[in-house]
Amino acid sequence: MPFSTPFVLSTKRIGPHNYDLLCLLMGSLLGDATMEKDGNGSRFCFYQESTHKEYLLWLHKTLFDLGYCKHNIPNISQRSGIDGNIRYILRFRTFTYSSFNWIYDSFYITYRMKGNKAKNSISGRRKIVPFFIGEFLSPWALAVWIMDDGCKIPNKGIRFSTNSFTLIEVKFLSQILKDKYNLKTSIHKTGDLNQYNIYITKESTLTLSYIVKPYIHPTMYYKIYT
Repeated sequence: MPFSTPFVLSTKRIGPHNYDLLCLLMGSLLGDATMEKDGNGSRFCFYQESTHKEYLLWLHKTLFDLGYCKHNIPNISQRSGIDGNIRYILRFRTFTYSSFNWIYDSFYITYRMKGNKAKNSISGRRKIVPFFIGEFLSPWALAVWIMDDGCKIPNKGIRFSTNSFTLIEVKFLSQILKDKYNLKTSIHKTGDLNQYNIYITKESTLTLSYIVKPYIHPTMYYKIYT
């Protein structure tokens, strides 16, 4: 389609967008994906460590086949981590769509932290959990969220690394998992200030695995099975 090719103005990329695609995108935003503004539109940004190369390439192929990104296969690049160590990553972006702006505006808010002096104030954008996320937390979205931020604890349950969300947001997500999929969860402190993880109890792990397995990339089975 014309709106799914390079060099098209974002104002002409207006969708409509398939429900399953929106679920994939929003599931990824609960995990590692980010969004950014570009001109009059917004786009999704995906990255993974090179150890998860096959998963990232699967995401790229899925979105390319749907017409949402360039055909260029992501290559491994390197960058310095906050600890000074070199990290090897792969990344790609979708095309920019004006019809993605509502997603960006729903998932990001502006914050400002005041320092001792005005010039020390810090401002930026923080990812949040939108009120409608339950509508799009389909099994496919749940699978993408797990592949991004899930972790199977041997002989125990599955943990979602929801560190970047507030306690209220984490409780909200936990309630959705209970109401929508009848999953038993608990909320654990991570040890860092104001950071919390969702923990799927051992008794609900089999239920969760059954729900998401059809959508899990084979290289990510370790995140639902020990």
